[in-house]
Amino acid sequence: MTNKDRAEQLIGARDWEGLARMLGSLSNMEFRLMERVMREKVLSELENGLFWETLLHIIMFKRAAFLSGAAAVEHLAKEGTLDFGVESVGRLYAYLKENNAESVVKICNIMLPAMRTEEQVMAMLEAFHVENEVTRLSMLLKVDSDLSYYLIFKTLKLVEDKAVARKCCMVLIKRQDDRAFNAVCLIKAYFGLDDLPARFSLTIEEYELSHIDRDFETFVHVLNGKRPRI
Repeated sequence: MTNKDRAEQLIGARDWEGLARMLGSLSNMEFRLMERVMREKVLSELENGLFWETLLHIIMFKRAAFLSGAAAVEHLAKEGTLDFGVESVGRLYAYLKENNAESVVKICNIMLPAMRTEEQVMAMLEAFHVENEVTRLSMLLKVDSDLSYYLIFKTLKLVEDKAVARKCCMVLIKRQDDRAFNAVCLIKAYFGLDDLPARFSLTIEEYELSHIDRDFETFVHVLNGKRPRI
């Protein structure tokens, strides 16, 4: 029986003490391999409830090794079965907050690229109590996706601070790609920013601004250089 098979058997039985003993018995080389196997082969096959229980217990066993396993949440997000409302998520948040508070944001940064909908992102942020809008923006700016651009724009509307909007634009300008420039154009037009060190091809008329974030599809339509549907 391989270590992967042993781990899957123990996880299926919810034998967390046995799993901890098994992981503790591995050599350094075996343990490094198990870190990758757990993330890529084991966690990625689990249903939502068992996924969060397993992630909680392996992070409690060795946080530094298994925090990255949160990336395996991608299959749940794709399937639409992702649920942050289970008890294990609350226990995971409490454990991280008590033992290494900065890991709360780290685990959200790991999971954020896997999120597929605004509802999933907001549920994640609420479950891990990431409530500060500036912190949310710093996380969203690390992800290059239509969804992240949309949520950056919506979060900036909540913050209502030109200085923060300008800082976000400066980060996006450094990406040097058309979609990032279009996102900056939208932010620039909406917040009336006049001092950005770049030239942009996309222009937004004032009457179009109220339609930009009407819904995700409209925003992406404009982000891709098209006129908003009115």
